Amino acid sequence: MSDLQPDEYESDLLRDGQGFVEDFDTWSSLLALEAVLDEALTEPEIAAGIRREGLRAEDARTAVLGDVTALARIRMERERAGVVFERPRRLPFRRVTVREAGWLLVTCALLVGYLRILQLTWSSMPLPFQLVGVLGLGGVIGMAVLVIGRRIPGLFVTEGGQRTREWAHPEMIGLGDRREFALREIVLPALRDHLRDHRRIRSGVNLVFEEPDASADLEASLVRTAAVKRLRRIVDRADSVAVALAGHRGTGKTTSIRSLEQGLLSRSDRAAPLVVVASAPAAYEARDFVLHLHALLCKAVLTKISTGSRTVSGRLRRRRMLRKALAFLVFWGVASSAVWLLWGGAPWRDLWTLALDVVNGRVTPQQVWTGQPTVKLLALGVVSLFLLRLVSGVVATGIAVVRFLVARRRDIRLAGFRRLTEQQLDRIRFLQTYTTGWSGKLSMPLKGEAARTWSTQRAEQQLTHPEVVDKFREFAEVSARRLDAERIAGRVVIAIDELDKIGEPDKAHQFINDVKGVFDVPGCLFFVSVSDDAVLGFEQRGLGVRDAFDSAFSEMVRLEPFTLDESRLWIALRLRGISEQFCYLAHCLSGGLPRDLKRCATEMVDIANEIYQPSLEIVARNLVMGELAGKARAFIATAATLDRSPELVALTTELLGIPGTDEPEALAGIAERLVDDDGSDAAISDLRRHSGCFVLFCATVLEVFDDTLTADRLTPRLHGLAVVRQRMAMHPKRAWDDLVKFRGEAPSQPSYR
Repeated sequence: MSDLQPDEYESDLLRDGQGFVEDFDTWSSLLALEAVLDEALTEPEIAAGIRREGLRAEDARTAVLGDVTALARIRMERERAGVVFERPRRLPFRRVTVREAGWLLVTCALLVGYLRILQLTWSSMPLPFQLVGVLGLGGVIGMAVLVIGRRIPGLFVTEGGQRTREWAHPEMIGLGDRREFALREIVLPALRDHLRDHRRIRSGVNLVFEEPDASADLEASLVRTAAVKRLRRIVDRADSVAVALAGHRGTGKTTSIRSLEQGLLSRSDRAAPLVVVASAPAAYEARDFVLHLHALLCKAVLTKISTGSRTVSGRLRRRRMLRKALAFLVFWGVASSAVWLLWGGAPWRDLWTLALDVVNGRVTPQQVWTGQPTVKLLALGVVSLFLLRLVSGVVATGIAVVRFLVARRRDIRLAGFRRLTEQQLDRIRFLQTYTTGWSGKLSMPLKGEAARTWSTQRAEQQLTHPEVVDKFREFAEVSARRLDAERIAGRVVIAIDELDKIGEPDKAHQFINDVKGVFDVPGCLFFVSVSDDAVLGFEQRGLGVRDAFDSAFSEMVRLEPFTLDESRLWIALRLRGISEQFCYLAHCLSGGLPRDLKRCATEMVDIANEIYQPSLEIVARNLVMGELAGKARAFIATAATLDRSPELVALTTELLGIPGTDEPEALAGIAERLVDDDGSDAAISDLRRHSGCFVLFCATVLEVFDDTLTADRLTPRLHGLAVVRQRMAMHPKRAWDDLVKFRGEAPSQPSYR
C-alpha cells in the first residue's frame, strides 16, 4: 500500500526516447493519461479506497495506463480539445533519479578531467599533439552527449530560452479544457473499476460489517450494469427520444429513474437534468393526465429556477456593503494612526510634498530610501500598504459591479421565464373569469330614476385534448431551450413510472396511444416503465407485427436481475467488510432482484443489531423462516378462495404445517407431499406446484448455508439457486426440476448437503 503524491511517481514515459521519436502521438496520449491519472490518485475517494482495500497505488496506476479503452478515449478528448502541439526536439524536463545523477557526475568528471589535463600540457606539446588533443576533446564531448542521451533522455529542454519548470507541458498533454472531463469521466471510473475488481474478499461465517455510511458517494456505490451503461449513453447522445424501461418488478426501473433525477447517469461536464416523474394512473382521462404532466413540469421548472438563481436580496447586499465600508474605515483609521505616530508632525502634508518631488524628478527613489530615518520608512511602508489595499479594493469593486450587472441581466431573463411558467401553471389550475363594467344612476324630478349598466364577461373555455398536447409540447420545448441556455439544467427528462402496474395490456396500450403525442419534443427525453408484454411487442417490430409500444418508443432498455458478481458488489459497497457467505446468501434468496436484495441486506442489518456477530446459520434461518411464514399465509389465503374439496383440505393441512417447521429435512418432506398431485383440478395443482417448489427452495437454502460453508465451497454453481428463485413465480414446474437437479448433484459435492 502506498500513498505517493504525483511528484513521487517515476515516469517511465519520460525515459522512453524510442517511443518519443517513433510514435509521438501515442507517446503524448500516454503522457496525458499519466498526468490526469496522477491527479486522480490524490482524490480523497480513490485514496481512501486504496487504503481500505489494502492495494498499492502503483498497481492501480499501472492498470489504468495499460487500459487501451482509457487511452483511446483520452486520444479522442485530445482531438476534441483541438490543442495543437508539434513534437519538440527533445523530451520534456523531468526530475533526475539518483542513478541518472551518478551517470551525469561521471560524465562531467571525465570531461572536466580531460580539459584540465589538456590545459596543463598544452604549452609543452608540439603542434601535431595539440591537434590530436583538440580532436580528442571533440571525441570526449561527443561521448558525453551520447551517454546523456541514452541514460538521461530529454534532460535539457528549453522553451523561449528559459528552462521549463514543469515535468510535462500542458500543451503537450493536449487536453486543454477537456482535462476535467477526462478526469471525471475516464480516469476516475477506470480507477473505481480497478478498486471494485480488486476489492478485499473476506470470508467468515459470522456477520460482521462496517456501519453503512449515509454520506458515501452515491455514484461510487452505483453498480454499472449493462442497462445502466446503455441508459447513460442514451442520456449523453440523444436530443429527443422516447425510451421504454422494461423488466420484472423489482429490477430497478424506478431506481434508474431516480438515478436520472440525482444526475448519476449524466456527464460531469453537463448540468444535472431536470427530471419530472409522474406515476401512470390506473383510471385516467388522457387530457387530464397531460395537464398533470404540464403542471408537474411547471412546478419543477419553478423549483429549478429558484435553485439556480444567484440573485442576492437587497437587504443582504446592503449588509455586505456596510460591512465592507466599516472594514475600510477601520483599516483607514489604523493606517492613519500608525503613520501619524511614526512620522510625527504633519505627515500627510509632508508625504504630499515628497510625492510631488519624486514625480517632478527633484528627488530620486534612491534618495528617498537613503535620506529618511527608519521610522519614516516604516510610515512609508504603511502608506504603501494602504494604497495597495485601496487599489485592490477599487479593482475588486469594479469586478463585483460587472458580475452584478451580468447576473442582473441573467436574473431579468429568468424572471421573465418564471412569469411565463407561473402563467402556464395558473392556466392549468383555474378557469380565469374577467368582469369589467360601468354603472350609472340619474335621479329625476317627481321621483323618477334612470339607470344603465354596461358589463362584459370573458370565460376561458376548456382546451381540447389536441390543444392541451400542443401547449405542453410548446412549453416543454421552451423550457428545455431556456434551461440549457442559462446552464441551469442539462436537458428535460420526463419519466412516466408504474405503467407496468396497469394489469390489463389493452389499457396500457390505450394509455400509450393517448399520451404518445407529447413525445418527440426537442431537448426532452421521455422514459416510460413498461411490462414484459411490451418487450415482446417491441422485439417483434419488422415482422409485420406493430403495436402501440412499437410505434411510440424509439428504444427499449431491459433491466435484468443482478448477476452473482453484481449482487456481491452491491452488498459489498453498502455493508463494507461483510463476508462472501452472506453476499451469496442474499443473492440466492433475492434471485438477484435489486428490490429483494435491498430487503435482505436490511434484514441482515436488523439481525446484527439484535444478535452480536450472528453466525451464517442463524442469519439464514431467520431470513428463510420469515419468507416461509409470509408465503405460507399467502398460500393458505389463496387456498381459501378455491372450491372446497377433499383434495383442498389435504393441501391446506400441509400448508398449515409449514410455519412450525424449521428443519431442512422436514421441509423437504412437506415439499414432496405438496407436489404429489393425485389428479386434482388445475387450480389446486397449480397451487401445489408453487407452494412445494418454494418450500423445497427454502429447505435447500438452509442445507447449503450453514456454519460449515467455507470460502472454497462458494462456487458460481450457487447462482443456480437464484435462477430457481427467479423462475418459480412463472414456471414452477421448470424451477422444481432445476431444484431437484441441483439437490441431486449434492452428494458428489459435500458443500451442498
